[in-house]
Amino acid sequence: MSTLPCPPAEWPRFSALLDQYLELEPEARERWLSSLPADDAHHSDRLRSVITRAAQKTSDKFLDRPSSGEPVSGFVPEQRIGPWRLIRALGAGGMGVVWLAARADGAYTREVALKLPHAHVLSSALREHFARERDILAALSDPRIARFYDAGVAEDGQPWLALEYVEGTPLLQFCEQRSLPVRDRVALMREVAAAVQAAHARLIVHRDLKPANVLATASGQVKLLDFGIAKLLDESDGAHTQMGASAASPDYAAPEQLRGGTIAVATDVFGLGVMLYELLTTHRPFPPRSRLARMLDDRGDAPLASTRVSGKRRTELEGDLDAIVARAMEPEPAQRYASVEAFSEDLGRYLAHQPVQARRIGRWRRGFKFLRRNRRGASIAAALLLALGAGVAGVWWQSQRTAEEARRANAIRDFLVETFKASDPRIASDQPRGSIPARALLDAGAARIETRFAEDPVVQIELLRTMADLYSQLGEEQRYEELQALQLKKVREHFGPLHPNILDGAVEAAQRACMRGDREKCSRLVADADQLLNRAGNEDSLRRAEWWLARAWELQPEPGQARAAGQAFQKAVALYREHAPRSRGHVTALHELANFRNAMELDHPGAISIFKEALALAQSLPERNDAELQTLFGNLGLIYQQVADFPAAADAFRQSADIAERTTGADFPTAWTPRAQAARTLHLAGEREAAHEQFAKLIPLLPADGRYAPDVAAVRELYGERLSNEGRPDLGIPYLESALAFQTANASFVFKVRLLRRYLGEALARAGRHAEAGGLLKASLDEYLAQEPDTIQPVMAIRESWGRWLLADGKPGQAAEQFSNIVASSKDQPLAHVALAHAGLARVALAGRTRQDALLDRALRESEVAMAQWHQVTGFRDVRMGVYIQRVRADALAAAGQLAAAQELEDQAAKASAKYDAPGTATTQRREMSGLPRS
Repeated sequence: MSTLPCPPAEWPRFSALLDQYLELEPEARERWLSSLPADDAHHSDRLRSVITRAAQKTSDKFLDRPSSGEPVSGFVPEQRIGPWRLIRALGAGGMGVVWLAARADGAYTREVALKLPHAHVLSSALREHFARERDILAALSDPRIARFYDAGVAEDGQPWLALEYVEGTPLLQFCEQRSLPVRDRVALMREVAAAVQAAHARLIVHRDLKPANVLATASGQVKLLDFGIAKLLDESDGAHTQMGASAASPDYAAPEQLRGGTIAVATDVFGLGVMLYELLTTHRPFPPRSRLARMLDDRGDAPLASTRVSGKRRTELEGDLDAIVARAMEPEPAQRYASVEAFSEDLGRYLAHQPVQARRIGRWRRGFKFLRRNRRGASIAAALLLALGAGVAGVWWQSQRTAEEARRANAIRDFLVETFKASDPRIASDQPRGSIPARALLDAGAARIETRFAEDPVVQIELLRTMADLYSQLGEEQRYEELQALQLKKVREHFGPLHPNILDGAVEAAQRACMRGDREKCSRLVADADQLLNRAGNEDSLRRAEWWLARAWELQPEPGQARAAGQAFQKAVALYREHAPRSRGHVTALHELANFRNAMELDHPGAISIFKEALALAQSLPERNDAELQTLFGNLGLIYQQVADFPAAADAFRQSADIAERTTGADFPTAWTPRAQAARTLHLAGEREAAHEQFAKLIPLLPADGRYAPDVAAVRELYGERLSNEGRPDLGIPYLESALAFQTANASFVFKVRLLRRYLGEALARAGRHAEAGGLLKASLDEYLAQEPDTIQPVMAIRESWGRWLLADGKPGQAAEQFSNIVASSKDQPLAHVALAHAGLARVALAGRTRQDALLDRALRESEVAMAQWHQVTGFRDVRMGVYIQRVRADALAAAGQLAAAQELEDQAAKASAKYDAPGTATTQRREMSGLPRS
């Protein structure tokens, strides 16, 4: 032990003055020394001496950024160190410097953080230490740890280490700049802990964990730096240990490091605890102390984290977080978490609102810790008495809490077992066991919740919420709404209007209104949810991400708001990527962004890419959500159908239907739409018989009593549209009329109404009901033009149908206007309806031709373009469109006297039509060339 800087009798006063001195800013220290009272003035020179000697011996800022760009330690920009060219200094400290450097020998191009030891410490021991660091870093490959690239020694003997250069911000600064809430800071610490655990898995202890050694990138990814004092767990203590202990940052070092004791996993657990303390409070747990003070006086326990802050932050830290931090920072290693993984798991329990393993710190525990920190000022007897009381109170409190949690868990388990026992085939029942539907089981259970748990509101609320979610998954929306309303009523009664369940319920209600297409209610609830979140002062990132989804759904159908809706979807995805990348919410946000890209931006490749990302994430999550997977596969199938990748579409729809049948059964509506879409895909590709085999299995399942009306309407739409397209409009019309009546009455999605009017108008035209067809087609066109631009394919499709109706109505000039608008708006896109428009212009020319060679030439030219473009189509198409275009070309060739070529095309069209269309319809349709396209 070093000699005291003052007489032993004066040490207590000197130590107190030293602590005060170190807490001051450097520029204020001299003024403070000059103002010391007469009784303390004789300590001034001693204080200066101690600080001067300590500054000469130690430095704990190895990776802190320099205050200026001045060269450090003799190195200068553009200097060559081995194969590297120095660019600018990044950091400096007692052991070395770090420079940004670039490869200068042409071997490859890369910028690195080049770590260089100071010349005055290049002893053989430190060279060995540096080489050991190289070997340690080479063994680490976790993405949260700065990568090791290379190492060597320059010609002048200067060793160097080339490490990944991380463009980031020190962790504490990152949190403060973004004003991150407590839960987000805890989530970041879990990422840091994961990096440390990865090092421990390779038997490596970091030993210098502090916020300055963790950088956060702009995307929120953490990078752990500086394994310069790391210690292999299987290495005996020795020179390296002592070196590491002295090099560790004292403010973050564990007690065993300061004492020169054994370094192990618990050392890093302590460091993580100190880091978390500082992230949560912006204060370090221990005041700065001189090296001499650390050697002569154990610093003991730190103040509880919650005592260093005030207001809402203090409330958030009291209890679980205080307990977690305190356990990680226990002075005795054996009393800390057994591993970094255990520390991280407790943080995960906190984030999930589950009981933590660390003992919660109540008032007695706080008093005990206060006495431990101030034991010099309290009698030993009083401290022991309070310690005993705190221990008894803590054990009793924890036992009560554990018993209560166990009681509630058992109550919920018993209730669920009783609810589903009705399906046990081993128990006698009036109804065959195993055949009782899920809805009946839920009804029986839900009816008992209020009476069974009338005296236990927490369990009652949890069960009501769970049951509501189950009804929602089964499509029982009315029952969901009832139980959700009851659950929220109970929450308000027992916990007040700003409970997290209330906030979640407000956001969820807004989402549901928007998804139902109730635009007025959607806008009102989105605004209400925003105000409620602001009023609660709760900017939970994930809850706000859910709100952004609702906001996007609110904006999407509004004219001129497509860009704002896209930005809202992007904000939701960004929040999930940053704060919960592996969550179901992230899957949902990606799903919605993909749908938006497909529907509003017509970015089919981009939408497919995002869908695949969402599917990969959804399938990798521990808690697989089959309902979400089914929807993802179904929507991906729709995009593949739109780009005419029929095999991929059929496979996606098949997977969607298989999931639905596996989870809810083939006779349940969730499986109907994907099966119908799979059948439609086969039909579009020309596999008519296989498609009808699928439809034949599906149509008899549709109830006629009004149950599952949205799903029934969707299947009827698809079936009716296909019947009409293959030449059986009389059979398809009733299905289309039924679907249109439902969508018109419910007005859930206005785009469905205008689409169904087009489908029904085309079917009526094929059935010879010309006037009725015209009214529906014109209404559909007007509705499309009021909402959509001319450049999207649905508008082109309805224009083409309307143009063909005008041609049949004897108005070729007006028909030509519609076809020409499609061609002008297409911007050379290889779309099916552009090819059909050229065929329409050819028909207009043929209809106006007498003996005018110019019109005949135009018919030949337009029909040839139509054929060429049809073979280049990359988007949606129906094989029957190709038959129609072949026949238009055959008519043009026949009119020009090229009879052999015309007959060859006609034979090809007739052969294809016989395969694709219903028997007996091809000849009639060929004779009527005014029939609408089957698309």
